[in-house]
Amino acid sequence: MAFGSKRKLAAQTDAEEASVVELDCSNSGDEQNTADGADEEEESAENGTATAAKPLLDEVILLDARKKNTGGSRPWRCKHCDKKYTSSYTRIREHFFGVGPGKTPQISRCSVANDRVKYKKIYDKYQRAEKGQASSSLANKKFSNGPLAEAFAGMERDGVDMHIMMFLCANGIPFNVLRSPQYPEMVAAIQKAPKGYKPPAYEKARTTLLDACKRKVETDLDPVRQTWYSHGVSIVSDGWTNMKNQPLINVMASNSCGSMFLYAEDFSGQEKTGEAIAEFLLQAIEEIGPANVLQVVTDNASNCKVAGREIQKVHKHIFWSPCVVHTLNLIFKDFANQFAWMVDTYQTGKVIVKFFRNHQHFQALFRKNSDLDLLKVSKTRFASHYILLKRLMDVRETLTTTVVTSKWKELVRDADVQTRAAANEIAQNIMDEAFWDEINIILDITRPLYMVIKFSDGEGPKSGDIYEKMDNMLGEIQDVMTNEDNPHKDDWPEVNNIILDRWGKMNWNFHCLAFALSPKYYDQAYLATLAPGGGKRKAPNDDKEVMQGVMQALNRIAEDQKEYALLREEFNTFIMKKGLYALSAVQADAAAMNAIDWWFTYGSETPNLSEVAKKVLSQPISSSSAERNWSTYSFIHSVKRNKLNTKTADKLVYIHANERLRRRFTEGYNSGPHYKWDIDPDNSLLEESSLKLEQLRWSSLEDNRTH
Repeated sequence: MAFGSKRKLAAQTDAEEASVVELDCSNSGDEQNTADGADEEEESAENGTATAAKPLLDEVILLDARKKNTGGSRPWRCKHCDKKYTSSYTRIREHFFGVGPGKTPQISRCSVANDRVKYKKIYDKYQRAEKGQASSSLANKKFSNGPLAEAFAGMERDGVDMHIMMFLCANGIPFNVLRSPQYPEMVAAIQKAPKGYKPPAYEKARTTLLDACKRKVETDLDPVRQTWYSHGVSIVSDGWTNMKNQPLINVMASNSCGSMFLYAEDFSGQEKTGEAIAEFLLQAIEEIGPANVLQVVTDNASNCKVAGREIQKVHKHIFWSPCVVHTLNLIFKDFANQFAWMVDTYQTGKVIVKFFRNHQHFQALFRKNSDLDLLKVSKTRFASHYILLKRLMDVRETLTTTVVTSKWKELVRDADVQTRAAANEIAQNIMDEAFWDEINIILDITRPLYMVIKFSDGEGPKSGDIYEKMDNMLGEIQDVMTNEDNPHKDDWPEVNNIILDRWGKMNWNFHCLAFALSPKYYDQAYLATLAPGGGKRKAPNDDKEVMQGVMQALNRIAEDQKEYALLREEFNTFIMKKGLYALSAVQADAAAMNAIDWWFTYGSETPNLSEVAKKVLSQPISSSSAERNWSTYSFIHSVKRNKLNTKTADKLVYIHANERLRRRFTEGYNSGPHYKWDIDPDNSLLEESSLKLEQLRWSSLEDNRTH
């Protein structure tokens, strides 16, 4: 029976038709809906039956019998929410699908909207009826592209979002992965997939797809490999033992464009002698191309020194460089071994930190008053002495406030005898002015050393600056140590000897050459400034020790004496500022431009020396990239994935590390929604992200002095 028709159907014989009656589509309470109702009446007459023209009638029960020419609205009850209303068919539609934008709902939504399956069934039924009516094109357009479609699309999106959330949560995947640029790329690829696409299965993903993914990353890294020819490359290597207790040694190819992971070798059953390590690294050198490799960077272990000598026997132009960060960190240890006053202060600080961290009630009292936490630094952490004491100084006021509160006294009174004695000793040390004075002195002395470690502990082209940094560091420490107010000024000669001894164990010749090829250190304005310690700055060519290192380095790089002479001649042209180098604009850029860019721009005056300079200045000075690579390994080859063999783990690390390296050269990495996406802001463990370790490792320790 037509709903709201002004006509009557010819057949109306059984009692069931009493429950589906004719209603007037005009809405006496709303002029706007009256017009809609009139349209619906005309449509109903043409379609023959109520359920065909008005399918929503099947979802309600009309509560009064059909009356002739009564008009108006009709009472009905929803079959789904069981609520009763009196309205026109328009309101029934709004009950199920809502109203359009900008309109105020005159009837509540049915609870069936919360059941996606039932809602879709009703919606599809309504849409089929609408499309089946030739005269309903306007209404169909209004609702299929309007609020109905938007409401249903919103439910579809919510359902998809829920599936994604369930996948993340059920598998313990950090939310930070949603910041990755690969995430929207994956979603877009799935949307464009052919109909009936099925995702890869477990076996395919871990075999053929993994190999294909590694090959793709290798292809994508071609631009990075191309820089090995123009910028040179360093082999950076480090050792580690994985969770299966397998000894691994990795290989990274590093220059100013980043550090690329090549592979890691399992040394199980082999003795890691210098000769064995040398053979392993020589293989990597051959794969990269000996002509492109300038140095091999490892830690300072004795077997690595032997490996360096063996490599230099095969390729005389390749330098072995001990990690600068490791070498500088040993200075801290030398200080601790040599000076009792420094050890005593550091040990007292460690005791304070240990007490609070081991007694949760005292720690809770401290944290209540402080936004900063006390740092328990690992023995393997670089500059651990400075980090621990610097944080103690930062929270000095909080510590002093904590030990004088009534709550502290209450905790001490209620503690056992041993804890009470330790707490009283801690409070006494915290209130001791002499203790804090010693911390200040130690921080002033070691701060220049810490700053050079901070500078060195990272990737990038730093070889041209390390010599000047070391020289300035020595002068700054001299300024502090020789001050008349310093109670330890008599120890300056011993401090000086310790630093010079460790400095001499670095790759002196290579660093001297890089320093001498840095144009900014010949700038007259820079040379006019006083160096730390009050000394006058000298250009690299005016320093005898530097020039001795330069000559030895150039002699090793040159293939023969003829090339060696040519490099010396061009070096003279460079330092004497002849030809192109005499132009004022070129000299101005020498002070302002990046050294590598300067040589690419103006190096045509001395082409052979320019090639050497671009490569030497592009090299790293530490093995930090290789060490951080083990964090990636431990993340991938974890306890939960302990069945991974080393070859599969190697492939996964290759993809993980190198895809991130490639992405760092994209525009979206430094701005926008994917800004530094591989740094997890919710992760307090700095080692979990290579960039986080490089950029944020020192973030809690301000560079500025605090007094």
